[in-house]
Amino acid sequence: MKRIRVFFNKTRYVLVFLLVGLVSFSFFSILRKTGRIEEIFIGKGAFTWTKGKRLYVTNHPSWIDQFIVIALRVPFWSTNFLPFVLVADDNVKRLSFLSFLRKTAFIVPIVRNGNKFAAKSQIREMEALLDDNQSLMMAGSPGRDFKGSPEEKIYSSIEGKPLRKFTNLCGRFAVIPGVETIPLCIKGTDKLYYEIEVNGEKDMKFSWSKFFIDFILIGKIKVKIIYAEPLHLGGNHKEAAQKVQTTVLSFLDY
Repeated sequence: MKRIRVFFNKTRYVLVFLLVGLVSFSFFSILRKTGRIEEIFIGKGAFTWTKGKRLYVTNHPSWIDQFIVIALRVPFWSTNFLPFVLVADDNVKRLSFLSFLRKTAFIVPIVRNGNKFAAKSQIREMEALLDDNQSLMMAGSPGRDFKGSPEEKIYSSIEGKPLRKFTNLCGRFAVIPGVETIPLCIKGTDKLYYEIEVNGEKDMKFSWSKFFIDFILIGKIKVKIIYAEPLHLGGNHKEAAQKVQTTVLSFLDY
């Protein structure tokens, strides 16, 4: 019975993967060809995507950042190398589409509410995935860049663009022997938000009208994704996280 269940779960995953791949290939290739999305590869050019034991670390100007990167690359990945995306557990419980993706072995929730025991257990699971030649994708910062407090932000040297400081978690994964780390910087998705007021304080809310009209239909909003050359890091995980953060920060002015 267990083998049958595993077989059907794997079949469901493959079917979802193929469906998402077909939609992504047609939809996002159009966005790329029309200039709404631009991808830049620093150094030697586009690297091979079908490779395991990789850690992709992004900045976090919007909640859709990592999913845009995944959608662009689905046709070039296989079900063996599609990265597991780390998403806050409370977001997985709150958003139905994330719950669905979690069932297809695509989303990995991680606790961020102070439950250290649960967090340590989940971190060990992430490390086990990398040891098993799987790949991970995560935001280096614990929240969206524009929501950080002044002491949580650092700024690019030329244009002074903000980046929320990365946690040491990405460094912890990056120093695992054999792991190849790809820092990437996403620009433009912060423009998909508009300002609101909550309890007398300013906040930002995602705008679906900006997403569909300004971004997809008329191309008023442009998204740029800059990929660094693969890094091979080791030693202290804090220093590794700092290296990844510095690399992403340097791309904000690109």
